[in-house]
Amino acid sequence: MEKAKHIVILAAGDFPTHEVPLRALREADFVVCCDSAYKAIKNEELRIKNYVVIGDGDSLTEDDKQTLGDRWLQVDEQDYNDLHKAMEWVSAECGTRNSEFKIIAATGKREDHTLGNISYLVTFAEEHPGADIEMLTDYGRFTSMRGRRRFVSFPRQQVSIFTMNPDCPIDSEGLRWPLDGFHARRWWNATLNEAVGTEFSLSTDGWLVVFQTYEPKGPSV
Repeated sequence: MEKAKHIVILAAGDFPTHEVPLRALREADFVVCCDSAYKAIKNEELRIKNYVVIGDGDSLTEDDKQTLGDRWLQVDEQDYNDLHKAMEWVSAECGTRNSEFKIIAATGKREDHTLGNISYLVTFAEEHPGADIEMLTDYGRFTSMRGRRRFVSFPRQQVSIFTMNPDCPIDSEGLRWPLDGFHARRWWNATLNEAVGTEFSLSTDGWLVVFQTYEPKGPSV
């Protein structure tokens, strides 16, 4: 069986401080860096060796491009952002079979970029069916799904669900507040739920973005 490839896409939001995304970055087999995040790649403490930098180049100096050499991939197309360009390039080069994609530093700074990047998870899932893609932040992980999916969890893990298709009902098992055919008409309608055990499941005909925290909610005071 082919060994799984651990691929990180490093975006240009707030660089992480939590150990989960930092460990994913350190242990990556390959890193694709959006051009405006290049300064993080130059951090010698991270010891990132196998990488490319991709984008339109508006955040790089000519010295940067010369230093990068063939690691620099210029894509001038403007219909999609650098995160999408990075995903398209690495999925074509490495394939999605037996690959795990971790998107890091895609939140923070400008809120419009944050919302756009999170919603890209659905686009990536549509364009690469079956691919293992998640976005890691300093607080938890985002994934996207359609159909039925089981999530590994733990008691008191905080779970928020955002629907891209409000006309599609959502069903759940293993959440403190069940979603029995619930229609989330607004983004906030299915947020701030909580796992009660070691797993939960969701099912819907539409697309969902699901957020799970790394840490359980503490006791009420």
